[in-house]
Amino acid sequence: MDHSVKRMLKLIEEDGNSLTKSAPVRQRKPELIANVEEFQQMYRLLAERYDHLTKELFKSIPSLLQVQGLGNSESSYDQDFPLLTPDVKQGLHKSGRHGVGLDRSPSSGGASSALSLKEGNESSSSSSSLSDSESESFNSSVNLGPRVNTDSQVLQQKITELETELRAVKDELRTREADLEQEKIRGVELQMQITKLGTRVSEADNKVVMLLEELEVITESLKASTEDANKLHSLLEVSQEEIALLEVQLDSEKRHVLGLQERIERYAADISDRDHENGELKLALYDAQEQYSREKAQLQSDILSMSNEQAYLNTRLKELELRGKELEDKIVLREAENTEMERLHAAQEMTLQGEINRLKVELAERREHVEVLNKDFDRFKLNYDMLMAEKDGFSAKVNTLMANVSSRDNQIQEMERHIHQLHQRHEELIAGSESAQKLVEELKLRIEELQKEVDRQSVLIMDGAEEKREVIRQLCFSLEHYRSGYQELRQAFVSNKRRVVMAA
Repeated sequence: MDHSVKRMLKLIEEDGNSLTKSAPVRQRKPELIANVEEFQQMYRLLAERYDHLTKELFKSIPSLLQVQGLGNSESSYDQDFPLLTPDVKQGLHKSGRHGVGLDRSPSSGGASSALSLKEGNESSSSSSSLSDSESESFNSSVNLGPRVNTDSQVLQQKITELETELRAVKDELRTREADLEQEKIRGVELQMQITKLGTRVSEADNKVVMLLEELEVITESLKASTEDANKLHSLLEVSQEEIALLEVQLDSEKRHVLGLQERIERYAADISDRDHENGELKLALYDAQEQYSREKAQLQSDILSMSNEQAYLNTRLKELELRGKELEDKIVLREAENTEMERLHAAQEMTLQGEINRLKVELAERREHVEVLNKDFDRFKLNYDMLMAEKDGFSAKVNTLMANVSSRDNQIQEMERHIHQLHQRHEELIAGSESAQKLVEELKLRIEELQKEVDRQSVLIMDGAEEKREVIRQLCFSLEHYRSGYQELRQAFVSNKRRVVMAA
């Protein structure tokens, strides 16, 4: 812009030096310079305001769209620029189509040129319609001038072609601006989707952490159960002589085993349901989250049941420890009684040996029951491994979600680069429109110069035609003179010839 203003001032200086040194021209020259400088200041202010508003637009688009929603491109543009007047908004839509009217048609003269400059200054607030008024005034001034030479018509045709090209470029610029607004809206929608996915991923991470904690609690309960089983083994070894009292406990343990088997079957059914739910998770993430919550509730209920079982086992262990102590005391008493009975009743050894054999049989049965408990423990361990496999599946799903989030981030970066490229193309189109407008102004000045040259040539042609007519008149006079002399000579020759004939 500064370069074009300097060039315009240079053209004014050259025109002022080339034109006649008359008083109106000298008076118009400072006014032209002042108008050009004022236009330059206005253009700089508009450019600074446009850059500031574009920066605020890029900063405030996400918040504005989240609060107000997405409208059409025209209403969003008006809402993003609340401080601008409608004329300035229209001027921004037309991408800087501002200019000062320099109408120098030979028919209007210096007074009309000064008047058009003054009107261009006064209508700077409505700069969107100034280019059209310039083109109309220029066309009217060209149409009013004398069309002596065909060069002026060719130049006028070129100017009209350039104006149509300029309008086409401005239309393309408007379409590019609309595309840019649509791309911005798409970028904001993608940002909103990314935030939603981020919240979902954070919720999934929290759920995974909770599941890990629950699995740790389950592992601790399993370790406690293994310790309890070891303690039971030690208690069984100590309580060999009091197995008869534990038959009722064996029956209760059998019922407990049946309950555990039923619970394992329920777990197997739950595992099949979870497999089915995992298949549904691959189809829809929202269904997976709901099913995940249901599984969490089921696991919480299972954990509660396990905690209840652990409390029950702890109470049972305490009871068994008390019974073991009682049995130890009883064993000591029985040993004392046995020693006394051996002394007193040697005959009862055989009966006692049979009772010992019976106790050994019962001990073998108790060992079989312990093996059944070990099998149950293995089943619990298998269930734990399956839960760990489910946890690995959930972690894999979380990894896929993170991969999707990273891919969305890459898409957003691509969209930002595309928006940046569109912005660069927008600036290039603005620069192209300004250069085309400068070319139009230069062509207007050139046409005015050619028009003046045509007028000068027409004056020269008219002077030459007048000189030619004067020469033709002189030639006609000389031709008449020579013709009259020829007629006189001819008549004299004929009369002399007659005289000679008559004399002969």
